[in-house]
Amino acid sequence: MTPPVAPSALPPRGAPPAARQSRLRGGRLAALLACVATAAGVGAQPLKFCADPDNLPFSKAEGPDRGLYVEVAELVADKLGRPIEWVWYYTQNQRRALRNTVGDKSCDVVVALPADYRARVVAKTTPFLQVGYAVVSAPGFVFKSLDDLRGKRLAVQFGSTPHILVNTLEGFRSSTFKESDEVFAALARGEADAAFLWGPAAGWENKTRHGGRWQITPVSGHDLSGEVGMGVRRDLEALVAPINAALAALKPQIAQRAEKYAFPSAKPVELAHARASVRSSPVARVSVSVPQAWVARVNDGTELVKAGRVRFNDQCSHCHGADGFSPVRERDLRRLVIRHDKKWQDVALTTIKNGRNDQGMPAWKDILKEPEIQEVMAFLKTIQK
Repeated sequence: MTPPVAPSALPPRGAPPAARQSRLRGGRLAALLACVATAAGVGAQPLKFCADPDNLPFSKAEGPDRGLYVEVAELVADKLGRPIEWVWYYTQNQRRALRNTVGDKSCDVVVALPADYRARVVAKTTPFLQVGYAVVSAPGFVFKSLDDLRGKRLAVQFGSTPHILVNTLEGFRSSTFKESDEVFAALARGEADAAFLWGPAAGWENKTRHGGRWQITPVSGHDLSGEVGMGVRRDLEALVAPINAALAALKPQIAQRAEKYAFPSAKPVELAHARASVRSSPVARVSVSVPQAWVARVNDGTELVKAGRVRFNDQCSHCHGADGFSPVRERDLRRLVIRHDKKWQDVALTTIKNGRNDQGMPAWKDILKEPEIQEVMAFLKTIQK
């Protein structure tokens, strides 16, 4: 699970498979796995996992630190008594990565996917990890709610969920940076009181580059956190049950690996109940007061509009913001009429279907059916300025 940035996917890179073998020990798990292996006809064939080759602290194709997800996959394969083989593919564009690994049957299991991620090509396991954003600050910085951050100097990464959040609420000040190391530098210079960063990346950078200097506090609410599970290729769905059993048995070892890679482990601070008011354009997924005029405007249409709103927030809000509102003007979909005048619907429809690789926008024509695209278009009509 990575921050909500979707540049064009890079071409896949191959890597020599690394094999590990072990024997199953007795018990219910062994019996279950034996039955599944016999039924599926997989025997002792390598279990092929796909992951990003250069995405620490999650995964790494080479080097002494292989990443949490790699080590968890190795633990699972070891538990199942299967050799492991790695298929490496850059995952900045998650859907394209899935099409070119699981979709073409070159790998069996995606090592990690958000638990609420929808993809037809995989069946998901039970979650094995909670990940999300964190507030990075000097030791001793105390906050118990989002309201406690109001008036503080906050640093955020451009286009991230916290960037959108703090720009939709009154009383919050933020400075925007492109890279996480720029955020840490701003903290070190005293230009920010605290910063929102992707928790696992912040923890790893704090450990490996800053000697544990900073306090990393995980947060939840406002879509700032979620669970992660594995994705099993649909035609190998029989593997879901034994992988679930293995993940359950491996909880202590997974927790140890999470600590090794400095994933924030404290209880998250819940930020969902801010009293701050929405700025000029509300965002319904933020748990704050939303003007009734907006609610009426969104919901006064047919079921098509309502379905389109749900689909948009599920599929598109990680880049364009909840309900199409983004503080990044280029991603603010309320401005389509302003930018394209009477041609905006043609432009929007073409972009949704064919994508814009130069802008990191994937093509959806092979993912969404035509009626589903029309749902999104019906919703977009209701939010234009």
